[in-house]
Amino acid sequence: MLQAHLPSRKDTYPKTMISLGALITIVFLAIGATVIGDISRRDYARAVTAAENVIATIDAEITRNFELYDLSLQGVVDGLRFPEIASVPAAMRQQLLFDRAASAKHLGSIFVLDRTGDLILDSRTATPQLTNHAEREYFQAAKNNTQGQMYLSAPWSTTDGDHLIAISRRLSDIDGSFRGVVVGTIRLSYFYGLLQKVKLGPDDRLRLARTDGTVIMRSPFDYNEIGSKLNAASSFQRMLKDDAGSFDQTSANDGVARLFVYRHVGTSPMIVSYAQALQSVYAGWWDQAFQLGSIVVLVSLMNIALIVFLSRALKRGAIAEHGLAAAAMTDGLTGLCNRRRFDEIYEETWRAAKITNRPIAVLMIDADFFKSYNDQFGHQVGDEALVAIAGCIRNGARREGDVAARYGGEEFIVLLADAGPEQAVEVGEKIRSLVLAQRALQHGRTDSTPTVSIGIAAIAANDSMDRKELIKAADLALYLAKNNGRNRCELSTGLRLVSSDAVRAAA
Repeated sequence: MLQAHLPSRKDTYPKTMISLGALITIVFLAIGATVIGDISRRDYARAVTAAENVIATIDAEITRNFELYDLSLQGVVDGLRFPEIASVPAAMRQQLLFDRAASAKHLGSIFVLDRTGDLILDSRTATPQLTNHAEREYFQAAKNNTQGQMYLSAPWSTTDGDHLIAISRRLSDIDGSFRGVVVGTIRLSYFYGLLQKVKLGPDDRLRLARTDGTVIMRSPFDYNEIGSKLNAASSFQRMLKDDAGSFDQTSANDGVARLFVYRHVGTSPMIVSYAQALQSVYAGWWDQAFQLGSIVVLVSLMNIALIVFLSRALKRGAIAEHGLAAAAMTDGLTGLCNRRRFDEIYEETWRAAKITNRPIAVLMIDADFFKSYNDQFGHQVGDEALVAIAGCIRNGARREGDVAARYGGEEFIVLLADAGPEQAVEVGEKIRSLVLAQRALQHGRTDSTPTVSIGIAAIAANDSMDRKELIKAADLALYLAKNNGRNRCELSTGLRLVSSDAVRAAA
């Protein structure tokens, strides 16, 4: 049964606000995530740039010193090409062959080996001790190197505890046959001092290694790693592919994720690499991300709280608006439609019935002897009786689209869409029976709910008939029901009034 016939919009605004709030919150979070991501990329780029600067400085230092030292070796090679050098006094030969580079800090001696590996010249003394170096790596490499390129050896230790590497160049006769080797040694303390200048984090690593993976020096210093091989490590294999670059990788040894920045040292067979723990790379970012994230979350929570508050306020306003609208359309005593709302619905229903040529019926209901009842028992009891009758009407007209209203005072009206005379009489009799059942429950009390008289009119709406005529016909039928003894239904068919008994008999 349709009573107030009021469309409800009380949830529309809150849902819209919640959707808008969710969208704003998502935008806040997206902006925060974008900014945090930009900061992350900025810090990463800065770490790469800083590491590149460090290893570029190391590269330049080593390259410059190696070039100078290699020039000294080439000077010895060039000097030994003159046969007369052998006849020069030993002291003078030392001055001619070995320049002051041989006495620089961190540089060992420059010495010459013959084709069998015997020591024949030494920059430290004019009378070198007879030793043989034929099994040394640098001797074998020079012997097999017909191109005369500089060779860098792996680190080794001397009997007096010195730790060295060697750079060497092949000596060849005029016909190109192997004549011997010129060897220059460099103390590892040189590389140690160079790498120790860089301030590292607890999980950072700085290494200098040959391209075959042999470690020359590392920082933090680890004696056991000097001379060890890195060639099996996937990170080192990646460094062999390009002259310089950077990448991220997690170490298989300690499980630490690091940023690797590397560079090949000049034209020498060495690679310098700086592995910085990503945790230290992003140390500042974590602080900024936490601060910015906290602000974004706080703003989002404030936004959500504001949206919830506004949604509830709008919902309360919508409910209040709905209540006011309902109150404007509802009879305050009975809860049925008021007359104004009924007239609006009746006009719409009449218009639809004319278009579809469907029947429409109206029931006019009036409480019997209500003025006397009201005078005898008072207005409060009278109001209770009207509420009880309204409840019976509500329960009797329960079809979808049925509309019941308080028409005025003790008079009620029911609109039945798509209902002919028989259906209208059936609804009227049901309402009258429900009122009688209400009286039966009151066990004959003097203030029992009054009976009702019902006038019924039904017709197929058409353009030749005014909608007010149907209500007028139902009203005339109600007067007939009153005149015929009350507590009954009377049906009007056009201008001819037929009692409900006659309708039931004809059926």
